[in-house]
Amino acid sequence: MKKLGLMVLVAGIILMAGCAGDDPAGGGGGTLEVVTGVAIGSASAGRDVVLTWNAVSDVDGYYVYFRENTSDEWGTAVGDVTTNAFTHTASSAGYYVVVAYEGTNTSSANSTEVNTMPEQINVTYTIWDNHAPADEHSGFIFGATSGTTGLAASTSFIQDIYCYDGGWTQSPCGFYSGNVAPFGTGNPTDMIEAGSTYGYPSGTQWWVTGWILAGDIVFAELSDGHFVKIYVNSVPQHSTQPASHGIVFYYDYQPIEGLYLFTTESS
Repeated sequence: MKKLGLMVLVAGIILMAGCAGDDPAGGGGGTLEVVTGVAIGSASAGRDVVLTWNAVSDVDGYYVYFRENTSDEWGTAVGDVTTNAFTHTASSAGYYVVVAYEGTNTSSANSTEVNTMPEQINVTYTIWDNHAPADEHSGFIFGATSGTTGLAASTSFIQDIYCYDGGWTQSPCGFYSGNVAPFGTGNPTDMIEAGSTYGYPSGTQWWVTGWILAGDIVFAELSDGHFVKIYVNSVPQHSTQPASHGIVFYYDYQPIEGLYLFTTESS
């Protein structure tokens, strides 16, 4: 059974301003001071990335550039502002630089790059349902650099999710939030299947129990405010218990609390 829930984006105020110069499509190459102190602000949330930097004296404004990966060109600026702050509503994780301009003159080089890229945890993990032998791990904790499997039935293992047979016709097992019965001593975790705009358009429905199939991509909001993207490799049958099935998966972890941004693929 799937829980209805609404995720509300924290609104970002995009500070746009008229441009006195020409967007140099990549920045740098002029004689102005290089912008310093570019940072991703703590007010960043949902898909809104709040960028701040140190002001440069006697300039008309700043261009903000974004690219999804380091092999892409910077392209056209996503922001043209007169203050030293900008909020970018992003469709994916990526990289940012800032360039100052005065008329047609620009900074001599791009600022230092900052990014919203997730940690890619490419180790595969397996958790088993309630029909598996008692010593098989059924629970899982998402870490920033690695995950941990354990016994969801144990009150000393504080899982984020666990594998369970929920009686679905679509799949023999699925993910349960760590705080949902019958093994409900863990952390609350909301989940949703990947969809348009990574499953995060306004009004989507999140759930705490749901069946899982091979190839599924599931997003989860953890109890500490971080988001993960789960890639399901397979839903295998247990080798000694034919009635039991497990879920084999790996995941990406977004290290910036509150940001719901990932890459299109994990590799």
